[in-house]
Amino acid sequence: MQINLLNANEDETKEFLYYSKDGVYLGRSEGLVPDQLLFDQSHYVFDSNSDIVKNLDILGALRKRLIGLRKTLIAVPIKDMGKILKINQQIAELEHKIEHLEKSVSLSQAS
Repeated sequence: MQINLLNANEDETKEFLYYSKDGVYLGRSEGLVPDQLLFDQSHYVFDSNSDIVKNLDILGALRKRLIGLRKTLIAVPIKDMGKILKINQQIAELEHKIEHLEKSVSLSQAS
């Protein structure tokens, strides 16, 4: 779950809106944190400050990009070691970003 530190007020009750992957409205809740049941079912969650609390599209796009980089790496000739190293670095950075996002989604679901 992402927290907007500029508008952070720990005692502030917020409204949370929940949507499916297709953008279908699933419901709303009010409170200090999102409703766990609705949060787990949702693909997108927004709060009353229009902040994105959950967006699984970002994670999906990063995974597609990682697959593309791996395919590109396979096609690079062994003699082009500079390009291989560059692609491997990009893959490592992307894997780190994906891992970080997955952990943040898992942590927010565990809260």
